[in-house]
Amino acid sequence: MSNSILIIAAERGLGLGLARELFRRGWSVTGTARPSADIGELEAVGREDPSRLSLASIDVTDAGQIEPFLASLADRRFDVIFFNAGIYGPLHQSVAQATDAEFAEIMLTNTFGPIRLAHRLLGRLTEVGGTYAFMSSHRGSTAINLEGGLELYRASKVALNMLARGLWATNRDRGPFGLTMLSIHPGWVRTAMGTLDGTVEPEMELEPSVRGVADVVERHQGSGENLYLDWQGSPLGW
Repeated sequence: MSNSILIIAAERGLGLGLARELFRRGWSVTGTARPSADIGELEAVGREDPSRLSLASIDVTDAGQIEPFLASLADRRFDVIFFNAGIYGPLHQSVAQATDAEFAEIMLTNTFGPIRLAHRLLGRLTEVGGTYAFMSSHRGSTAINLEGGLELYRASKVALNMLARGLWATNRDRGPFGLTMLSIHPGWVRTAMGTLDGTVEPEMELEPSVRGVADVVERHQGSGENLYLDWQGSPLGW
């Protein structure tokens, strides 16, 4: 039986790339998209074996969508649930300039929405080796922030790492091998978000990033640990 993964926010960018990569490796993939999103590329992932691809709909910023989403999953369980939802936020990235609405949007999308959903999805993980993964960033590291800037994005990812850590700590004895929690930095990747819609040049292409992220997931799946790693598997300072 193949491994199974639920990818939250799989309709584009890193989520779509990860869905393609793991599907290619033989995983059964369930990918979610926001209700209004174009899912054509995500649907195409399963063209060669439709039985291994399922689609679902949720916007993590809308609490009202959680119950219908859970119901749509029926009684399915997953070896891995990967939370990919995220935005860059306003271009200025300044705490001093940010409006209440700008700060609320980035924190709801990058932090509170995914973690709130993660709490509700614990029962959908397999009892043995169940693994949560979050698309984090090296910008979420307090230890290696020596250049400043990107204040809003950093704050959202620091908070995501901390809340993921807390979720792991309170559920670490779940099942015979405990809960595994991975916070993964995918690199600065050529996606719409990574290039700010083509206005900046990234450090790497999508394919090597998602290959590395998939390798990290497969290597540490079911370990029972909480790890903060980059796409090459190297530890990052919290």
